[in-house]
Amino acid sequence: METYTPDDQLTNLKTWWKQYGVALIAGVAIGGLLLGGGTYWKQYKTKRAEAASLLYESLLVDLQQAKLEALTATAATLMQDYEATPYAGKAALMLARLRFDAKDIAGTRLNLEWAMRNATEVSAQHTARLRLGRLLLDQGDTEASLTLASIKETNGFASEYEELKGDALLAKGDRPAARRAYQAAIGALSRDSSYTQALSMKRDNLGAELAP
Repeated sequence: METYTPDDQLTNLKTWWKQYGVALIAGVAIGGLLLGGGTYWKQYKTKRAEAASLLYESLLVDLQQAKLEALTATAATLMQDYEATPYAGKAALMLARLRFDAKDIAGTRLNLEWAMRNATEVSAQHTARLRLGRLLLDQGDTEASLTLASIKETNGFASEYEELKGDALLAKGDRPAARRAYQAAIGALSRDSSYTQALSMKRDNLGAELAP
């Protein structure tokens, strides 16, 4: 069995340090930087979210007080500088509504397209997509509306998409397909939904489906 004197141990330690000391220091330093960077990033995201929340609260106050110019400016700030927060998508939807009320169809479309592409909340993305589909249908672009309605991942908006599809198909004159879409919209609703009656009227107004 080998024995080591204190001098032998010191020599071995010096040899080991020459081989691995620099790498050890570098590893510790990198680990510290990563840990510090992660903490900084979390704090940064938290502060950004808080700032966006305050801006959105200001936007709601402007809406209540009908300060449309201030609201527009705040919404633009949220969309440009706080795109990664959920408030940006909400602001785009609100701005789209205001521009629609002002008969600014082009501006409405731009805001809805922005929300559809950039909103971080899935519900905001689908809301924008459905509203854009309605807008295009009102403008007579049934094919574009159908394209927007024909989406696989509906994330809880299946009934709304089927109804939009039915309306677009009806506008094209395809009554049987429209009726089937309305039936699918009814099937996607919860049993106790108060909207079942409205969809049933749309379906029934097209008459009974003929057997092939």
